[in-house]
Amino acid sequence: MKKNLLKSGIAIILFSLPIMTFGQVPDLGTAGCFALYTVTGAVSNTGISTITGDVGTNTGAITGFGTVHGAIHNTDSHTAQSSIDLLKAYAQLNAMIPTSPHIPVLGNGETLYAGVYYIAAAGSALTDLYLDGQGDSSALFIFQIGGAFTTGASTVVHLINGAQVSNVFWKVEGAISMAAGTEMKGTMIANNGAIGMGDGGLMDGRMLSTTGAISVYGVQSSNTIGCTPMPGESLPVELTSISVECLKTKTLLRWSTASEINNSYFTVESSADAIAWEKKDIVRGAGNSNTTLNYSYTDPSHYEESGHRYYRLKQTDFDGQFKYSPIQSADNCGSVNTTIRVYPNPSDGKFTLTLKGGSDEVFSTDIYNMMSERVDGSIGFQSTFDLSAMMPGVYFIQVHQSSKTVMQKIVVQK
Repeated sequence: MKKNLLKSGIAIILFSLPIMTFGQVPDLGTAGCFALYTVTGAVSNTGISTITGDVGTNTGAITGFGTVHGAIHNTDSHTAQSSIDLLKAYAQLNAMIPTSPHIPVLGNGETLYAGVYYIAAAGSALTDLYLDGQGDSSALFIFQIGGAFTTGASTVVHLINGAQVSNVFWKVEGAISMAAGTEMKGTMIANNGAIGMGDGGLMDGRMLSTTGAISVYGVQSSNTIGCTPMPGESLPVELTSISVECLKTKTLLRWSTASEINNSYFTVESSADAIAWEKKDIVRGAGNSNTTLNYSYTDPSHYEESGHRYYRLKQTDFDGQFKYSPIQSADNCGSVNTTIRVYPNPSDGKFTLTLKGGSDEVFSTDIYNMMSERVDGSIGFQSTFDLSAMMPGVYFIQVHQSSKTVMQKIVVQK
């Protein structure tokens, strides 16, 4: 009976909504606050899981959860409103016109760009799937899957070139089953189907079902997207802007608030992959304010990993409740992209060295033989060398900077 009423409710919402155009982000309303939520069904955990975000069901049991950084709601005003909001969001996604049909299998090293991708029946994802924002942080990725959806073990969804987890949506007509080690991104909505994530899974986003149980097994699930509060509830902090920028080898994070209610502090967090986060510092809030306030934090850390560095704010009230800001990314701050080129190579011993990036940070240039013996070099950067008196063979030139060493192999022939 409940399932029939649910289908009727979806049908009414579908007919009452205008057709959405690509580029419009679906509004999840209060349902967006949940990391795990189902309108009808049990929500359970097995093993040691860490959940960041709310957990809830409007009809069913919630069992087995230990570490939940958020609220647990079972058949209350929050879950009732979320049921309405989730059905609306599902209807919006369902009404979107596809831009690209797709074969049933996603991934296997595939790169996709912004669009509404349509799979007529059941679908799956294997190994690596790259969602490329092409430098546009508003790039929208929507997957409409006409049947059940599965992932293979250790499947990873990568967001690259500015793609944001808040702009990735998976609408599935049936059950969603994610195998052990899956790393998923975005909001997953299973219509009339259960959702499961296997051991060691990492979920950055939300797992939501219109009707079906949600089961997780020793996972990390984080809703870092943010959400709309319940009708009648005021936002404790109205964040109007947040941005990051590079300052040579440092990263500057700025944010502003239009108003604050019981705001204790902000925790600045950083990550190399937007999954595992580390605390950088705490910035005290104003408590209560109705004027615009500007904040900033400078990360002095020098990161050597390539790609993006991710940042977010964790805003905490005086009563311990907290919410996360949208994630921001900085492109390779703190690391000077240094490359060296030697020509000619091979040579008779006389060659020229060119350096791209960070030459003012070089404190020595050295050449070593195969025995790791230093045979030439100088303090600072040196551009020309003469090894013609050396034995023929392989040598290694090392350019030393304060934070790293760049090496190039050279060959001397006679």
